[in-house]
Amino acid sequence: MIKTLLIILIVIANFAFSQSINNMTLLGNKNEFTTGGIPSGFHYSSTWGYTAPNGREYAILGHYAGTTFYDITDAPTTIRNCGTVPGLGSQYNYREFKTYSHYAYIVSEGGQGVQIVDLQYLPDSVHFIKSYTFGTYTRSHTISIEGKYLYCNGGNYNNGGVFILDLTDPVNPVKRGQWGTRYVHDCQVKNDTIFAACIDDGYVAILDAKNKDSIKLIYQFTYPNPVTHNAWVTEDRKYLVTTDEGGGNHAKIWNIQNIFAPVQVADITPYELAMVHNAYIRGDSLYLAHYRAGVIIYNIANRSNPIEVGHYDTYPGTGTAYQGCWNVYPYFASKKIIAADIATGLYVLKLGTASNITPGIISNVAEKYSLSQNYPNPFNPETKIKFSIPENTFVMIKVYDLQGKIVADLVNGTYSQGSYEIKMDASKFNLSSGTYLYKIETKNFSETKKFTLLK
Repeated sequence: MIKTLLIILIVIANFAFSQSINNMTLLGNKNEFTTGGIPSGFHYSSTWGYTAPNGREYAILGHYAGTTFYDITDAPTTIRNCGTVPGLGSQYNYREFKTYSHYAYIVSEGGQGVQIVDLQYLPDSVHFIKSYTFGTYTRSHTISIEGKYLYCNGGNYNNGGVFILDLTDPVNPVKRGQWGTRYVHDCQVKNDTIFAACIDDGYVAILDAKNKDSIKLIYQFTYPNPVTHNAWVTEDRKYLVTTDEGGGNHAKIWNIQNIFAPVQVADITPYELAMVHNAYIRGDSLYLAHYRAGVIIYNIANRSNPIEVGHYDTYPGTGTAYQGCWNVYPYFASKKIIAADIATGLYVLKLGTASNITPGIISNVAEKYSLSQNYPNPFNPETKIKFSIPENTFVMIKVYDLQGKIVADLVNGTYSQGSYEIKMDASKFNLSSGTYLYKIETKNFSETKKFTLLK
């Protein structure tokens, strides 16, 4: 009995130090490029997605040797390597990509300008067409796209600012306007408005790009301790998310309905210490590539109160170093999510593992958070668990074995203040006899208890 209790205590203590997975399922991982990279272990960079006209879905993965295209349509059954476009390396194998029509555009700090790739032959192969350069321009840090216009950021041209390539002829881009007052690390373009992250100065620059030959500054702002890495707006352009790769290491949400007076409404602290990298928004969901904390997804229907709905930690360690998840792409129609980890490559994920047990409400009043001991205990096969929450919040209840593996996902949703009861039927989860841990997690509360199944 003493040995069993010791194991339980060790498992509870190690929850914070092992790989953490919350309400997400791994459909597959591809880690095929592991022998190169500077510094050592930095094998991969970004990822992005492409959906072909026939609906097949592809992940684009950057690495030290180039850019590889994977057919992920049939994941988890099959993830197929469809081909690699070689590319020059840089200090940390940086590559980034966007797609337009059936073409992919690749940039790297290693040079080669913009590589243009024809994707119409997928899944059989990818066809490299050429590298586009002009004058002294040979590299960009990032690229963004809206419609038939490609926006190049952070390169060796125009003071590292942003300039536009017209893709009317997709294989023969035409250079258009530019803005180089500040270095632009990354940007999003929404309805001809550029939201530029100026990491060196810690500014967000909002630019008018209606005239593709003349980009104009609308407004720019900064904030305390800024290291503004990327910026992304909600679909209605009323709110903006910024990420700080350094400084406070957090993502922030800004009300920009008055574009000349942005107001910060949220500062997002992740489930573990880590530095944020990139943010993307789809509907009311915010997707963060959070380096050592992996992929984190928040519900931001209430912009001032983000609620985590899931995470998948691709790196089993904490801290604010440049390791772990580089980028996430959440825009496939199938709702697959892809992510790139610097050391371990491509992850194909989905949100949701919950068994959809609906808690029954006991009372609309609760003064504090609590998790009750299940009854009966030991049990076979059914038992009841009660919990209370003093506010409207997102609630997760999971069951773990003594090795820390999630074996049942009981509750995953937003509930109003009150006391609730759920009934767990162990036979639905194919659990064997033994001792398990069940854990409740909300934004402001966490508690773990143990129970025993006897068959």
